[in-house]
Parts: sequence; C-alpha cells; structure tokens
Amino acid sequence: MIIKSKSIGKFVDYSGRKLNAPQQALIMGASAVLFQPYINRKNKRLDDDTRDMAVARSIGKCIVANSSDFLARVVSIFAVAKLSNYITKSDKNNEDLVTELTPKSKLDIFAPNMKENFEPRTNKELLKDIKSYRYAMGALLATGFAVFLKTTIELPFTKKLTDYFYKREKLKKEIHDKTDGNK
Repeated sequence: MIIKSKSIGKFVDYSGRKLNAPQQALIMGASAVLFQPYINRKNKRLDDDTRDMAVARSIGKCIVANSSDFLARVVSIFAVAKLSNYITKSDKNNEDLVTELTPKSKLDIFAPNMKENFEPRTNKELLKDIKSYRYAMGALLATGFAVFLKTTIELPFTKKLTDYFYKREKLKKEIHDKTDGNK
C-alpha cells in the first residue's frame, strides 16, 4: 500500500508499533458499531422491513463479533504470558548478557526453548523480544480460539441479538407511525 500523506503514514506506523491486538480489536469494533448500522439504515435500495433487519443484524453482529474477538485476544495473550515463563543463564563476566533461555517448567508450553541457536543479548533486549513474542504467539492462539468461538458461540448469540434489535426497530417504527398518524 502506498501512503502519500505523511500524517497518515505516521499514524499507521505508530499504531503498528504501539497498539496491541486487543486494542486494535477495540478500535475496529467501535468503528463497526458506529458506521455499519448507519450505512444499513441509509440504504434506500431496500424496503423498510429488510432495512430494519439489516440494521438489527449489523448491531447484533458487531456487538457479538467484536466482543468475542476482543476477549479471545485478551485471554490468549494472558494465557501465553502465564504459560511462557523461562529461566535465563547469564555470562559469568557480564551479568547483563543473557546466553541461554529455557522453559521454567513443563507447564510453560509457550516459552521459547533456545538452548541452541540463541544469540546472546542484554536483559533489556531479551525482555523486549519476549514481550513481542508473547503478543505474536497470543495473536496466533487467538486466531484458533476465534474460529472456535465463531462456530460455537457467536452464531447463535448473534441470531438472538438480531432478533432482539429487530423487534426494537419494529416497535420504534410502530410508535413513530402512531405519533405521525395523530397529527
């Protein structure tokens, strides 16, 4: 993608470096909740009933999908953080230089096992790399978790919320029609 605007380029660069997966999910979710129902409401090619159903479905889907996406990302990153404890070995001459990294226990299934092919680095660099690793591994785990959530929980819950919001839309329209008829 070619970005010509420097300010947009800076924003994209900043958000890529500073925003983690759950924060990105919140931003996408808020945008969807704000814009998608509005877009569906203004679609004049649909009859009123279909438009009401589209609005209700978009509200229900946005709430359920974005909530579950956010929760999947948070839970996955938390699980990876809890299951990726490690032990470091430092250089005898330089305590700040880490020379080996191994999982702390058998429960630490997400800890990188790097006895071999480990490039020695400072504690500060290692902490930065481990943080990035945990976010990346959490995002990967969240993808699998999201597939499970979408097929088992999201679909039925979206239908229930769609029905709820559709009934609300119909009720609002009936009340509006009654008040317009009294004029």
